[in-house]
Amino acid sequence: MFGKIMMRFWDSMVAPFTLSRKQVVQLTSVTIATAFNNLVGFVVNVVAAKKLGVEGFGVFSLAFSVATLAGAIGDFGFNLAMIRLFNKYQANPEKQTMILGTALGLKGALFALLAVTSLPLSSFLAWSLGVGSVNSNLFAIALITGGFLFIWTYLQAYLQAYRSFKQLTGYILAYCGLRLACLLVAYKFFPEDPLAWLAATYTAPLFVLTLIGVAPSGREAIAILFKHPDASLGIFRELLNYSKWVAISAIAYTAMPYLVRFILAVRGSVEEVGIFSAGMTFTVAFSTLNTAIRAVLFPQVTAFREQQIRRYSARLSRVAPYYVAFAIVGITALGLLQWSLLGKEYREALPVFLVTSGALATVIFLGLATMLVHTLMKPHVDAYTNIFRLMATALFCLLISPLNALGAAAVYGVVLVIGELGMLLYLRRIGRETVL
Repeated sequence: MFGKIMMRFWDSMVAPFTLSRKQVVQLTSVTIATAFNNLVGFVVNVVAAKKLGVEGFGVFSLAFSVATLAGAIGDFGFNLAMIRLFNKYQANPEKQTMILGTALGLKGALFALLAVTSLPLSSFLAWSLGVGSVNSNLFAIALITGGFLFIWTYLQAYLQAYRSFKQLTGYILAYCGLRLACLLVAYKFFPEDPLAWLAATYTAPLFVLTLIGVAPSGREAIAILFKHPDASLGIFRELLNYSKWVAISAIAYTAMPYLVRFILAVRGSVEEVGIFSAGMTFTVAFSTLNTAIRAVLFPQVTAFREQQIRRYSARLSRVAPYYVAFAIVGITALGLLQWSLLGKEYREALPVFLVTSGALATVIFLGLATMLVHTLMKPHVDAYTNIFRLMATALFCLLISPLNALGAAAVYGVVLVIGELGMLLYLRRIGRETVL
């Protein structure tokens, strides 16, 4: 039953693009590789939760939150802006290369700044979150990991822009393999050290991929910048003009669950952070399909014309029942898995999962329609929506007293859905006949 639902959903999603056999194979390969990568991340968090205990896993989750936020801030929206402008200049390959080089140069400068400031920032973070100076080195590694994250996402965006999905699949699988190998090292030699878990399962693999993947692919892109410095400045302005909205949106959206963790650490306890993070671990596992589909669809959807938008929106309406069935089966299966894997210590994480996964499942589907804000060149709509989400999440989490993991999850889920519905209503207002 589940397989049939999934196949109908999948077929309905790819049909609007009249993909060739080769493209279908590429799409499937990216999906499978992404699924494996998310599965590895899921395993890392589950094993860490069991080995580190609630408090240790709470500290690990805070460090990973810092890494993820640093990655989102360092990305500064360049990935989506890069793909969008790459599509815009399809008739000018040299300008496309300059766009890629400008984005990489900016990210390289941000990484250098992050490396220089990581030590003083890490001490401040450890003190602010109340986890003791002994964890300052953990947060320093977390900041550096965030730098590697935004370099890694550049490589993915680079391959998406060229639609080199075979290479993208290879790099994602390589990342999976490196993480598994390093996970075994951390499990055997440093089973109760949060710093070792972070370094082994994120920092070290990302460092290797940066050396192997980004250096060769970015050489030509960087070289062409020096040949045309005046044109490069124009590209920088255009890239920044678009990316500033994407950056605001991505940073605000990414920050939401991590801001919840920080507020829980200050107003609740590290144990509540651990419970919330355990529930979110299974919620994030549910987003595998979303990650894979967006990797392939975003470069194509952002190049749509009006007639294509109309067909795409109609297809989304027809596929909705299959998605609902898929979501219900997936949430039920993951809920049972969480109950059986994590044991009594994390029983309170199950309601957190049910609330957040239901909200995320809704937002994932609506997001396939709201992605059209980039097709219509209106990234500011996404940005304003996510600023509202972030501020509302912070406000309501601060107002709830006492704040626990479930209350924080409810705030996060409700605000997430309201924001997506608001963006969808805006799209319908400006294009009633073309948008879902």
